[in-house]
Amino acid sequence: MITKKEVALFMQKRIVLLLIFLIVLAFPGTSAANLAPGDFIDIKGSWAEPEIQTVCRLGLMNGTGTDAQGFKVFAPESLVSRSQLACVLAHTFQLDYGQIRFIKEPAASDYYRDVDNTAWYAGDVVMCAINKIFDTMENFYPDSAVSRIEIARAIQQSFTAKGIMIPMIMSMPIYEDTNGLSQQEMNAMIFVNNTGIMKGEGTKFRPEDNVTRAELAKNLMRCIELSGVNENNNGQEYTAVVGQTFVVSLAGNPSTGYVWHVSKPEDEEVLTQTDAGYISDSKQIIPGQGGRNYWKFTALQAGTTEISMVYARPWESVQPAQTFTLKVIVK
Repeated sequence: MITKKEVALFMQKRIVLLLIFLIVLAFPGTSAANLAPGDFIDIKGSWAEPEIQTVCRLGLMNGTGTDAQGFKVFAPESLVSRSQLACVLAHTFQLDYGQIRFIKEPAASDYYRDVDNTAWYAGDVVMCAINKIFDTMENFYPDSAVSRIEIARAIQQSFTAKGIMIPMIMSMPIYEDTNGLSQQEMNAMIFVNNTGIMKGEGTKFRPEDNVTRAELAKNLMRCIELSGVNENNNGQEYTAVVGQTFVVSLAGNPSTGYVWHVSKPEDEEVLTQTDAGYISDSKQIIPGQGGRNYWKFTALQAGTTEISMVYARPWESVQPAQTFTLKVIVK
């Protein structure tokens, strides 16, 4: 026979369970809300997970929304649209007016008939148009998926627009499916292939294949390595404008115990570090396998400061294995 005490205890348990259910129902995305940029529910185990996390933390790509449970999603296998590519390239290369001066502020409708001036991507499309990132046409076709060769041309033109010269081996890659490419397309294919931004598979480059968001994240990381500040800038000066962000990328190997220690900029009113990350050269943790460290900095106001870094084992009181300094001039 059930006692009154047992009935009361049973009812208390039911009330507690009901309250828990109501809390979860009312706040389905509570756990997801605490996820940092780049922490998406649908990239776990993805071949491009480290690259996706890093480009999102650097603010170069964003997620596509949330799922039914409120978790952020990236949609790594979704195809990249022309509007998405325009935004990504405008942010990665910080496209601007350059030396061009306008009587009035340019609008997207000045360049393309099918881009609304209020669209979320309109401003970035304008920057791409000014810098001739895409072929000039009456329509932009913002929702159309982009092909590998289109991305190759857009990336090559982005480097050209910013005046970034990349040393590379001038060899002709041989692919059996590139005979139909124009000379401009061939030049773009050679550029992305020889710089390691985008390579083919075996004997095929697959120029007309569409590109997924995961693949684009991988391409962007290589662009950052080539266009950002790296080992070649050690001891040099770097000029930025107020509001500009830039990335410092240095090779590292934490499996050896060595880590990069970043000193704060001498003048934090001029420059501030806003993010940092690391990507291994291999998805699996392999002893002795290195990777690259990334730091994101933002220029706050005009002035001069210096970034100093040392590569050492924290427990050793000896000279660091490497040092890196960069004088930053903000105008």
